[in-house]
Order: sequence, then C-alpha cells, then structure tokens
Amino acid sequence: MKLEHIGIAVADIAASLARYRDLFGAEPYKVEEVASEGVRTHFFDAGGTKIELLESTSPDSPVARFLEKRGPGLHHLAFASEDVDADWHRLQKAGYALIGNSPKPGADGKTIFFVHPKDTEGVLTEFCY
Repeated sequence: MKLEHIGIAVADIAASLARYRDLFGAEPYKVEEVASEGVRTHFFDAGGTKIELLESTSPDSPVARFLEKRGPGLHHLAFASEDVDADWHRLQKAGYALIGNSPKPGADGKTIFFVHPKDTEGVLTEFCY
C-alpha cells in the first residue's frame, strides 16, 4: 500500500492556488467537481506525490463542516488500494468506523471510502482505487 495523495482543506481557494503555484512552480494538473460531496478538487504534482486542495462548493458539505470546526489544513491522507471492496469489508470486520455504507465514486475517477478519524489518531484516512 502506498500514499496516493494528501488532501488539504482550503478556505480561500484563490489565495491557496497562488501559494501552491509558487511552491511547486506549476499549475494544478486537474480540477474536478464532485457534486455529491460538495467539493471541487485541485490536484498538484509535488514530485510524484499528489496534493489535493479541497474547495467546498456547498455550505453543508463535509469540507465546509471541517473548515468550520478546524479551519484550513490537513484534511486527509489517501492510500492506494488494490481492491477497495475487499479493504472495506476487511476493515469493517475488524471493527473500524467507516464513513458511509460502502465505497463510492470520488475525485480523479477513483472509487473511495474513508475511515473515521476517531480510529486513526485523528487523521481522516481514505482508501482509493
């Protein structure tokens, strides 16, 4: 299993995009809206590690609630899975608190699910394929 991307919740997308353009000397290689989650994603390549800036598009989205509670910053770590359904069932059987009822479509054409941060030392953890 390897780190697939790092998700960062941002409050001011224009300022954040300017900052990450300066940091990486590049534009985002992909921008995508995931309407079902009320989020727009902006992906940067940081030397082979993806950085996903998360912009809320709805005041009641998970990212908007995160920003209201914690402010901008690290939102989640995502790990590449070879079989998200098998990982879902394995973690569910092991007693982890999984968010949602099953894996679902996410950004970047991936199928995803999240493990609740209460079970992962306060870090929201995503599995994706």
